[in-house]
Amino acid sequence: MPADETASNVQELHMEPPASISEAVTDTIRSAILEGRLKPGQRLPQAEIAEQLGVSRIPLRDALRRLEVEGLVVMDDRRGASVAEISLEELDEIFEMRILLEPACAAAAVERLSDNEVERLIKLLTAMDEADPGVARDAMAARRAFYQELYSLSGRSRMAETIIQLRDHVSQFHVLRHDDGCIHAHDALRVCIEQRDGRAAGNVVREHLIEAHRDQVPDSIRQSNSLPDFLN
Repeated sequence: MPADETASNVQELHMEPPASISEAVTDTIRSAILEGRLKPGQRLPQAEIAEQLGVSRIPLRDALRRLEVEGLVVMDDRRGASVAEISLEELDEIFEMRILLEPACAAAAVERLSDNEVERLIKLLTAMDEADPGVARDAMAARRAFYQELYSLSGRSRMAETIIQLRDHVSQFHVLRHDDGCIHAHDALRVCIEQRDGRAAGNVVREHLIEAHRDQVPDSIRQSNSLPDFLN
């Protein structure tokens, strides 16, 4: 692919001071994908990206492999790397997975919070509410920071990691549709956190996801009727 087909996107990538070079490259490319600056199906020419970011091919390859595991990048031995695409059918499946996982993870996190953790989550939730929805990067980053912190406190690291990856896919889809995809349930969740009511927090998250699923996936695509009765 000629370099000029991706140059305008690649030139917008700027790294923050890294915890490690590989992590910084991963974060940079992930953000560009989630913000829609790198489009689904777009090729990711490694030589060009490495030059733009001022890194060698080794941390770049590591980053692309990490993003492949997250489902944001597709690696092909012949065609190289490209941004993964997402269909409405895949979005439907992602919501079903989130409905299964997130309420349990939220409940587990909220019921075990310390005073300091409550305070930290409330600050992140407030920052999420105050983020300007017109600035997609800031709003998305604030939302991701809150939910990543919340689910990391559940004591279920594998579940939390999977949830954040699923949420990233949905965020990417929203950016491409030019909507924020957000049905706010933050006030109710704030009360649950302050009261350390894990059961209520799980219910709030579940109802929020069911509503978002119905709002964002057309009836002709949605397979939610096949879910067990206790999830409907």
